[in-house]
Amino acid sequence: MKQTLVIATTSYAGMGPYVSEIVNLFSAKDNIFYFFQDYEDGFFRKNIKEELYPKSCFFKKNNSKWNKIKDLFPIKPTSHTLILKFCQKHGIKIVHFINNPGDKDLTKDLEKLGITCISTVHDLHPHESKKEWYKELRFKLIYKRLHENIVYAKNLITNSETQYEELKSSYPDKKIYYHSFPSLVTENIKNGKDMPLELETIDKPYILFFGRNQEYKGITLLYKVFTESIELSEHYTLVIAGRGTLPFTRIPNEKNVIIINRYIKDTEIAYMYQHAHCTVYPYISATQSGVLSLSFYFQTPTLTSDVPFFKKIIATSGVGMLFKNGNYNDLKSKLSQVCQSDMKAMTENGKKYYDTHYEGSVIRKKLIEIYNEL
Repeated sequence: MKQTLVIATTSYAGMGPYVSEIVNLFSAKDNIFYFFQDYEDGFFRKNIKEELYPKSCFFKKNNSKWNKIKDLFPIKPTSHTLILKFCQKHGIKIVHFINNPGDKDLTKDLEKLGITCISTVHDLHPHESKKEWYKELRFKLIYKRLHENIVYAKNLITNSETQYEELKSSYPDKKIYYHSFPSLVTENIKNGKDMPLELETIDKPYILFFGRNQEYKGITLLYKVFTESIELSEHYTLVIAGRGTLPFTRIPNEKNVIIINRYIKDTEIAYMYQHAHCTVYPYISATQSGVLSLSFYFQTPTLTSDVPFFKKIIATSGVGMLFKNGNYNDLKSKLSQVCQSDMKAMTENGKKYYDTHYEGSVIRKKLIEIYNEL
């Protein structure tokens, strides 16, 4: 295999575990180097195995407001030059942008050096959002640039079978590849034993939503169904755990709702899933997601909307229950059913699915095949 460089530009919003779980599948003997853009929390340095350090460059970038503003303008970042020098130093022939399609200007400079570039596409279309006007503007500018980078790219990877078909149809002149989504269950998560303090006094079985608070994840509908259902709110607690701006206004005197609006430590995730009565992922849209791996690994009953990504996994394997996307009555009915029924068979199927579909060696083998073909 030719000298390959994997470039990770962010650990934000689930991208950190996504990258680390894939990268840690490789060894120092593999002909692969790594460039990590880290923030103040040093996620990559903490979570990438040490045997890969000699083949890695950890570039620190402050997650400041000023840097976020600068990123919106076509200014060549410091990392651009560092990546080019790193490639020349190590004789890199293939570059894999693992977070998002590589910046087209950087890609052009790499191609001038005879380097072949390939990019992972996570979200071909922007998700629904409800943010302050300046955040919406930033969001639109980022997706405009993302689209430009996709259009320029010659080689793309996706972890969604639905998106794979759409990419092939939309871009017949490009090489499109697929590999399965990695598990988000890191060693820190597996071994975590911390109980979130917010759950310390909870005295009812709880329904868990875990993930960053964003409009497209459907938590507005989940909150509405729960708070308006006497049956659910009397006998259960709704726990919404994850950082972000809530896309709904909380009602006065809500009953049995706990919102943990902060960064959830990896060491707290095992407790949350192991003690949850069920998990709910009411996404309005989802191209791909790693959240199912958490529920399957910890054998927590799961209810999801029937967006294509979830439906493809759940409908044929009996690993969870589906409700009609955006349908208030169906979510209420199915949530009551999950809460009151015996879900043992479902959770056992989920564990079997995890063991057979989140096997890292399959992803490693597929990526090496792709790099070899390039």
